[in-house]
Amino acid sequence: MKKLSLLFLGVALSLNASAAWQITPYGYFSSKADVKGSSNKASYSVYGFDAKNEHFGFGYKRTSYDFDRKEGFDDLNLIYGSVNYADQLVGNLGYAVGTYLSFGFEDEIKVSKSYDLVPTAALTYDFENDWSIIAGAGVSFNKANNFGFGIIGLKYREPSDMGLSASIAYPRTMVNYRFTEMFAVGADAGAIRGGHYYLDNSRTYAFEKGYEANLYALITPISQLSIKAGVGYNIDRQIKFYENRTYVGKMKFENETNFFVNGSLSF
Repeated sequence: MKKLSLLFLGVALSLNASAAWQITPYGYFSSKADVKGSSNKASYSVYGFDAKNEHFGFGYKRTSYDFDRKEGFDDLNLIYGSVNYADQLVGNLGYAVGTYLSFGFEDEIKVSKSYDLVPTAALTYDFENDWSIIAGAGVSFNKANNFGFGIIGLKYREPSDMGLSASIAYPRTMVNYRFTEMFAVGADAGAIRGGHYYLDNSRTYAFEKGYEANLYALITPISQLSIKAGVGYNIDRQIKFYENRTYVGKMKFENETNFFVNGSLSF
């Protein structure tokens, strides 16, 4: 894991050392929820960091489950990197392309089993009245369950702008209102895409999915630093299991609340 983490960091920094970076450490914690179809209960905590600039990104995420009765896994780890590029074609019409690569695992990365490679491509259009639109598609290539997905979004202004801003999109929609340069509130909702993991003990693959809605407050004491905290609600959260690209079962959780906080530093 150390070697791959250093690789993502080195590539990103060396290819665009002059670009502005945004680093976001985060953590959130769920209430205890029933595991459907059993007498077991579980809560979980998630922490990690995300770093990105205009063209590159990398990060690490760890999800720790606390089951009343032990299951086949406890901790899931995800490291990832991405490369993105966007430019104008003609007038206000542009394009955006990117590639995301992650490795999901329990204790040790097995590159040939843990990978998830996701190329994407989209067209963009900037209107003259603070609105912009994006439409495209992507494909997830992994050892569990390859699938394609659409990208669609309508954006109004930036969250750093005073007053209302919004992004109506799939997989996530956001509405934000900034009262002052220091304080804003917002809400977002969308699909949970927690990650794709290879489980060593059972030799199966786990894929997290579901839906969530969040309310939050955003404090920006200085332009380079922001702190977000809030409460969320998870809906139909589940972990689907695959073996040899065949679906073999799932673990479903009752709806639950969670609490989160993150900080973002730009330099």
